[in-house]
Amino acid sequence: MEKKINMADYMVRYIVTKGKRRRIVTYGNEEKRQEHNEIKLFLEEKLIFSKFTKAYIAYSSIYKNAKAHMYNDIFIKYDIEKYFDSINHKILVRILHEQLNLGQEKEIYTIFETSELVGNCIFGKKGLPLGLITSPVLSNIYLKTFDNILYGKLKKMKLENVIYTRYADDLTISFKNSSRKSLEDLDHVFSEIESLINLQLKNYKLKLNANKKSIISLDVSNHVRITGISITKLVTGKRRLSVGKKKVIKLFDDALQLYYKKIVDADELSNEDLYNIQRVKGMESFVLSIHKTGYNHMFSEKMQDKLLNLGFKSLHELIESL
Repeated sequence: MEKKINMADYMVRYIVTKGKRRRIVTYGNEEKRQEHNEIKLFLEEKLIFSKFTKAYIAYSSIYKNAKAHMYNDIFIKYDIEKYFDSINHKILVRILHEQLNLGQEKEIYTIFETSELVGNCIFGKKGLPLGLITSPVLSNIYLKTFDNILYGKLKKMKLENVIYTRYADDLTISFKNSSRKSLEDLDHVFSEIESLINLQLKNYKLKLNANKKSIISLDVSNHVRITGISITKLVTGKRRLSVGKKKVIKLFDDALQLYYKKIVDADELSNEDLYNIQRVKGMESFVLSIHKTGYNHMFSEKMQDKLLNLGFKSLHELIESL
């Protein structure tokens, strides 16, 4: 269903992250961006997404995705291989057509209209382009039925308090382990779950990334990281959500570097420096949204002393001064 693309509407660039080269498609003119924004708003108004998807949904976040699993003991994490790049256009049109007409007595949106809409949002023979406004919402509806069917099958396995969420291409399944079985004793459960997922993904021309699977037991480790948020099991047995010490230490280092630049000569700050100041403030807001009582306890005594020597009681005070 490849449509002839007006290249003036788009700009293509490539970035390297974690050693992988990724194609990013952005807009070459404001008219196309506005057109796609209107399509996005239309789809968000008309579609009902699965309750299991936590990405690209209003009032959802990586925090809420992790929180859903907070009180379970066994965690299985999977990744769909090249998810956005592998989305099949014909299947997407069929799914979108069904979902746009869901609950209607008669067809409101024809298959031709749906095909035209999808054709306006793609770039190549398959996949959804990273960078376009419409790609996240279309990727969410693509796996709505998959989410619902998979959860139904997981429930039939009679696992204790089984929870399933999907954050874009990241799948997380967790359950309680009241009987304290070892991971080896649960191996047949993990095999069955993986088979269920692979069987369902075939219907969408997708498959799991064999190199990105992890199984964690909080009886073995005291923490698990889900979409960037750590669930930590305290010695009391209680659970705590955290962004993780590494991220907070990076916030400290980045903020300190910008502070030194500013006190040397505020007038010489580059546009990149000003951007990074806003980035650091945004990151701190995110950290505080999870660590509501503060995060200074994660710093070493030496780091605390460094803040005090600069005249600040906390990193928050330093960041406020930027």
